[in-house]
Amino acid sequence: MKYLPLLLVLCAGCSSVSMVQEKENVKLAPAKLPEKLWVRPFVVPRAVDFDVARSVNNPEESPEDRMGREVAEAVIERAPKLVAPGEILPLGAKAPKTGLLIEGRILRARQGSRILRTGIGFGFGGTKFETTVRVYNLDRSSAEPWLRFETTGGSNMEPGLVGALVPSPASVPIAVAVVGSAATAGAIGTKGITQDATRTGRTIVAAIHEKLAKQGLLKKRAQPKRGGRLITPAGEIPVVTLEP
Repeated sequence: MKYLPLLLVLCAGCSSVSMVQEKENVKLAPAKLPEKLWVRPFVVPRAVDFDVARSVNNPEESPEDRMGREVAEAVIERAPKLVAPGEILPLGAKAPKTGLLIEGRILRARQGSRILRTGIGFGFGGTKFETTVRVYNLDRSSAEPWLRFETTGGSNMEPGLVGALVPSPASVPIAVAVVGSAATAGAIGTKGITQDATRTGRTIVAAIHEKLAKQGLLKKRAQPKRGGRLITPAGEIPVVTLEP
């Protein structure tokens, strides 16, 4: 346990989303920089692990629709910076003839417990958010995706107030990490499922950006996190890389 203090400090900012199960059909890769990035709201299939409450700000919208919309909105927010101007394409609408189209499903969404995240942290009450993603190069095919991958993430091992205040050799660096990352009690508690959806959208755009950059169509400025987890007695910790 002598490495626990260092481990806790490294995990203080481990809220993240990673890519896994990447597949590319290189024959469908874009030959030029796309002018538009389209994204449909993500859908939630039946019988998946989904535990998200209705929003108090918009109780008329179902939790499934809200989560799918928030992923799409995060893609649109980041797309102009890293790929091309983006636009949400309604479910059921016919695919355009050109550009890139993103479609996806939410495979798992659990909002966890804000009280446990705030009070204890280190995985207690943590959120979970997993998706499967398909990216179509519409200039070549609207039926077969150019890219396929999955995303996985959540609030993970961020410390709560207990972790920051328990007297131990680790307490001071943990407290510094907590304060330094603006993870006050309120900030920790609000790092919930909406933030997971936002990070997922950003990771999707970063993945597309990276592929286009490898083809020489863009200057590389971002890369997605990739799967890789460290197993500890307290739970799984994702390998920490730069946020896209």
